Amino acid sequence: MFEFLAVLLVVMLLVATLTVTAAVLAVRRIRRSRLVSTGRELASDSRLAITASGLRGSPGRAAALQGLRLSREHRLLRQRVAAAQQAGAYLGDVPDVLPRLEAEGRHLRAALGQAALSPVPPAPGLLARTDRHLRALAAVSEAVGTATAPSATESPAAGDAEEAALALRLHTAAYTELTTPPTTAASDGGSH
Repeated sequence: MFEFLAVLLVVMLLVATLTVTAAVLAVRRIRRSRLVSTGRELASDSRLAITASGLRGSPGRAAALQGLRLSREHRLLRQRVAAAQQAGAYLGDVPDVLPRLEAEGRHLRAALGQAALSPVPPAPGLLARTDRHLRALAAVSEAVGTATAPSATESPAAGDAEEAALALRLHTAAYTELTTPPTTAASDGGSH
């Protein structure tokens, strides 16, 4: 009987451990999902927008507006990088640097959100760091746009279309040449 209870206890512990592990892994996966992160970012942006619109003359308005601008610039950079990757453009280290930039941007947005709700003006250092971060985002975004521009103008579909048009013109010219009756000058020159 004791052996049966020991085996039952081990099985129950094993099932409990597997259940807890599965639950922890599921929660982690859900928290890291794109939908949850997008929802979190949207909630943060909404809070900043409400704060910025409600604080017309308050000292936190500048921080809220900077937070919204920061969020918009990050979103635009992500879209540009995704478009460049789909176009097959060479991006160098930008995809590797992007997660660190986004992490720094999240920290700055959180600090700006707290500063926006504070009754005292935001620290000048925070606004200066945000400005530096925005300049870095603009530089990276411009570089990604530049890297994407040549690949967009030299798309394979455009090149294929130009080749097909040239082939059609050559075929039409060759067909016209073959089906056109010879001119009289050419036939007179051959009889001499």
